[in-house]
Amino acid sequence: MTLIDPKLAAERAGRWGVRGTAAATIAARLAFERVSHDYDGVPSVLDVSLTVEPGEVLCLLGHSGCGKTTLLRLAAGIERQSAGRVLINEREVGGPSRFLPPEKRGIGLMFQDYALFPHLSIIDNVMFGLRAMARDDARREALSALSRVGLGGYAEDYPHALSGGEQQRVALARAIAPRPGVLLMDEPFSGLDRRLRDSVRDETLSVLRETRATCILVTHDPEEAMRMGDRIALMRKGAITQLGTADELYNRPADLFVARFFSELNEIEGVAGEGDVETVFGRYSAPGVKAGDKIDVSLRPQGIILGEPGEGRAGRVVRRRFVGEVDLIDLAVEGLDHEIKARIRDGGRFAVGMDVGIRVDERDVLVFKRDES
Repeated sequence: MTLIDPKLAAERAGRWGVRGTAAATIAARLAFERVSHDYDGVPSVLDVSLTVEPGEVLCLLGHSGCGKTTLLRLAAGIERQSAGRVLINEREVGGPSRFLPPEKRGIGLMFQDYALFPHLSIIDNVMFGLRAMARDDARREALSALSRVGLGGYAEDYPHALSGGEQQRVALARAIAPRPGVLLMDEPFSGLDRRLRDSVRDETLSVLRETRATCILVTHDPEEAMRMGDRIALMRKGAITQLGTADELYNRPADLFVARFFSELNEIEGVAGEGDVETVFGRYSAPGVKAGDKIDVSLRPQGIILGEPGEGRAGRVVRRRFVGEVDLIDLAVEGLDHEIKARIRDGGRFAVGMDVGIRVDERDVLVFKRDES
């Protein structure tokens, strides 16, 4: 009978390496000072100022084309800004007086397509950024990084022999092996299926914490940004719309765009009062709003509360779909000319056609002054 090395068997089963074993680095502060960029006269980044503190994981979030990947490329030195400066530890690496190429910035890069060299073995791919070291030292560092992501047993294989998830882990090992002060990650999980994505995110975040590198992670997925980031910078049309923690962006969105990005919304009519708003569901607090203001009122579906007829606004169940943890229920509401959606636990007790009473949790009522620009 052939005996299999238990460590190799664990790696082949898709397990990651031992937590706490990734090599630490000296984290750097990355700053953008009024940075702008354009492609042939078409603006892509507009006057962005942003500082990422040493050891912080910052997620750049936004729709495709909003400028988040361009900002990442400016940090890396792959693109040149048209105005402003990029600084690492207060030292200008991109600006009017100086421009350092990517290999001189002490930055690690992890691309969306992983960018592994198909003609190189896995170990040689990871050693690619260690060419300034003696080969034996470089090999030792590369093997250590591969072992941390659970792929030391694949060192002599080639990328085509690996699954997408395994290639992602090799790309991570290659990015951390040189111990960069700043690590830039562009949509690193977008190519993974949903079954793998959660576990790979958690393991990757563990590796980032161990290395202590400053990290910017680009994503279009708000849940991913909330899971991964110490702070989130939400971008729109080349500018940062709101910067803060996940709690701040979700619970205190700066405008309707931010609120829509993080949650499905029911948008209804409302009349502004002095610090409050009147709706078909009642009056709700709205600090900063004055009588006569044009406003947008939104209700999160999870804040819709259903009860017996007479308990709140009269409504009727139009559709119900079971989606696992909750039921999605469409409701016709007295006084509204459109349906609203609710997310209800134990929603099976509400049948289509049933009359219900509808109330709204005030915590899920969002009021914004209307942007008519």
